[in-house]
Amino acid sequence: MPIPPRALSSATSAATRTHSLRAACCALVIGTLCSAIAHAAPPDGGITQLQANVQSRIVRLEPGPGTPGSAPMGLPQPALDYSAELAALLKPPLSADNAVRIALLNNPALQTALGTAGIDITDISRADHPAKRRARQDVAALSAQAARAWVNAVAAEQSVVLLRNAKETAEATNELSRRMVQAGNANKLAQARTQLALADATVALARAQQQAFNAREALTVTLGLWGAQTQFQLPPTMPPLPAQAMDVTDVEARALQARDDVALARTAWQRKSATPATDADGLWDTLRDAAQLRGSAIQVRSQARETAFAYRTAFDIARHLQTEVLPLRNFVNDEMVLRYNGMLTSLFDVLADSQAATLSANAALEAQRDFWLAHIDLNALLAGVPPDGLRAPASTGGAAPGASAAAH
Repeated sequence: MPIPPRALSSATSAATRTHSLRAACCALVIGTLCSAIAHAAPPDGGITQLQANVQSRIVRLEPGPGTPGSAPMGLPQPALDYSAELAALLKPPLSADNAVRIALLNNPALQTALGTAGIDITDISRADHPAKRRARQDVAALSAQAARAWVNAVAAEQSVVLLRNAKETAEATNELSRRMVQAGNANKLAQARTQLALADATVALARAQQQAFNAREALTVTLGLWGAQTQFQLPPTMPPLPAQAMDVTDVEARALQARDDVALARTAWQRKSATPATDADGLWDTLRDAAQLRGSAIQVRSQARETAFAYRTAFDIARHLQTEVLPLRNFVNDEMVLRYNGMLTSLFDVLADSQAATLSANAALEAQRDFWLAHIDLNALLAGVPPDGLRAPASTGGAAPGASAAAH
């Protein structure tokens, strides 16, 4: 029997009202829930666990990562303005420690990575969530990048000072040679040699100044600075060499334990292998996954050995130059001055030796820089940073593929 139009209209109207009522209720519930979440969200974005867990991963020049007594470093909190804190950190000559602090608070790439991960890195997520693991690796990588950039910038400015001294010595030698040629006490060949030495010193200084500029810019970008913030001052020298090299016992096992990407791959392989394969494809998949994991572990172990060996070599070279070569060079320079005062050698010889001493000091400086870079690389390795992560910006990243004794 057909439905009367009036009844149909009433039914449609009732359905429409019911639908509107339901929509209004849903909107009210969603709005109330969102408002409650917004009011309940802590200023740090809910990353208390992540803040605590990354402390042992942060790479610092001195002290090393996780050293007891080290002042904690913070991650950026979405509801806070760090302008005043950054200004306070940038006011004195920038230390390596403060460079790392600024990078963690202000680096745009890290903020992008954390913001993209969002709720996955908050306390709501489980501690072993892949996003949290990647965030820990990003923080460790960025701290190492900031420390490396600081070392390069400070060493480059020191090198400029030394090479400027070498150029000034070359200028004095060249001027003396010119006057002696005019007085007939030297030939033009000697003057040409001093002019060539001055030309070499001028080019070396120009290159050093360019390198210092580039190194400072790299540090500035890593710290996320711009405008007036870029006018920060650097200390005149790097930290002195430690009394002894760092202990690298069990470096392979420690490096493997720290690598979150390998841990993620191991967990995935264990989860898959717990379910027996039912066909040929499953068996081959299991073989592939095990081989990838073993291959990753082999690479990490090799990287650990190479990094540890490079660290020890850099320490030995820097120590040798500072304790053996530089004292001998200073002794020779002092003896040359004494001989000149006794009219046993010429001023040209004294000036040439002085310039050689400056260049030796620059070589020792470069060795000191290389040691601190190797020191950072080793600490980064033990904090779980892959070698390529030391020179790439922080990102959300991805777990590298990678079951045998090599993976433990």
